Amino acid sequence: MPHLLIRGVPPERIRAISGSLVTELAAFCSCPEDYFLLEVLNTTAVFGGEFVPSYPFVEVNWFDRGQDVRDQVAESIDRHIRSQGIEEVEIAFRAYAEDSYYANGKKLAAESAKESELKALRSENQRLKDELQRARKASQAAGSTMSSKLYDALRE
Repeated sequence: MPHLLIRGVPPERIRAISGSLVTELAAFCSCPEDYFLLEVLNTTAVFGGEFVPSYPFVEVNWFDRGQDVRDQVAESIDRHIRSQGIEEVEIAFRAYAEDSYYANGKKLAAESAKESELKALRSENQRLKDELQRARKASQAAGSTMSSKLYDALRE
């Protein structure tokens, strides 16, 4: 998990970008690369009684990781697919609830309180890192350096 279902894009084009795409997505999602599954679906589109090319569409099935990560993942998928000469692509996210997801007959949500706390702390840490990065970019764009007091406040 995450699982990307890809339609309307030739498999050889996805194969060409799969390594760099998964490496980037794993960094955004803070999980190992082998958690990702890319499936290129062979689809047949029909319109007006004729066979037509399938529209490029990626469905991302995952456990939600928040808006910032979702935006980064969508931008990465879009950029990688468009790098293959594909002019446009649509991306949709489907979030699974942990208490409704089973692996080998066992509910995934059976995590300990410590694991839940660690997950929450990691999420908060990522949020703070994202805020710090935005503040640094804003400071650089303004042409000034960040004061040490501001930097220390953002680090905390």
